[in-house]
Amino acid sequence: MAELLDELTGDLLGFEAGYLRARRWPEAVSAGRGAEARGRAVALLVEYLPGVLAVPELTELVDVVLRWEQRLQEVPSWTPARCRCGDRNLWWDPKVGYFVCGRCGNHVSAVEERGLVADEAG
Repeated sequence: MAELLDELTGDLLGFEAGYLRARRWPEAVSAGRGAEARGRAVALLVEYLPGVLAVPELTELVDVVLRWEQRLQEVPSWTPARCRCGDRNLWWDPKVGYFVCGRCGNHVSAVEERGLVADEAG
């Protein structure tokens, strides 16, 4: 998951840098590749979206966003969600279309899995 987030951050920072260059604005101060850098890049892209889409070198942004949407909607092979038995051993079984607990055999739908993850995160 960390690799996926790092890759997404790289794409966002690349578009941010491209837009700043196109506008002849100063480069963004490096904030690494963490939440602050991601948040800043997203904020800039959202705030100036019409201008970003008008820069010929950045028109691929739409394609990149659509690829990320598809990629993030894919069901992972494993989830950190906790099964009702308490174990974190839920693996996606494409044959049945559910996450299946390796400990108790409980079946969890992809929608339920996202809810479990969100509940634990919040």
